[in-house]
Amino acid sequence: MQDCKILAHRGASAYAPENTLEAFRLAVQQHADGLEIDIHLTKDGEIVVIHDDTIDRTSDGKGDIMAYTLAELKAFRFNKGFEEQYPEAQIPTLREVLELVKEHDLYLNIEVKDILSKSELYNGLGKEAAKLVEEYGLSGQVIFSSFNHSSMVRLKESCPEMRTALLYIAGLYEGGKYAQMTGADALHPLYIGVNRELVEEAHAAGVQVNAWTVNDLEHIRMMLEAGVDAIITDRPDVCYPLREVNA
Repeated sequence: MQDCKILAHRGASAYAPENTLEAFRLAVQQHADGLEIDIHLTKDGEIVVIHDDTIDRTSDGKGDIMAYTLAELKAFRFNKGFEEQYPEAQIPTLREVLELVKEHDLYLNIEVKDILSKSELYNGLGKEAAKLVEEYGLSGQVIFSSFNHSSMVRLKESCPEMRTALLYIAGLYEGGKYAQMTGADALHPLYIGVNRELVEEAHAAGVQVNAWTVNDLEHIRMMLEAGVDAIITDRPDVCYPLREVNA
């Protein structure tokens, strides 16, 4: 069990504004082994860390990310719901996150928001992010993931040294074999579909299983008992002591 990583979902997002440096630093304090982040492109081609393709839900602004330059996005406060505790929270760039990852020797899961309706605009987002990862010498500490499995196949073809994972909600038939077929290194299932049988099948195929998003004590215990390789959670502080007890 000691090999099970704790990945902070958008940082310690139960306690700080998601996908901000504040949430990532708090995750480090809460003993997370790494981070799970999401990436998008700005109007001027910068890679920023945010879940949605608009800034409406998480900031004091409105509109599509691609309608703004990085400088314009930095003028907004990305602290909705945490205005008093984190009045200065900004949208981070992927570079800023990679610097934090390098500083604290973290593991990083980069979810590529490969939006089909914007596929032409987003074409190559994963590859550009992979170049940055290589620039920082972090290839061994990063895994890319997406619900668009075709984009992960393309990323693996263009950057074979990068590790990839397949995000999904519904169950997969023979998930380990499917991952092998797509060249993926890991499966990233919603936790409710995860059991020991799935994990053992994946491991037999040489594929990891990283479950998301696991926040309750009961479900964290279930994932530890199933033998997953990583738990993606909003609450690293809850997950850490349970992982240590089960180590």
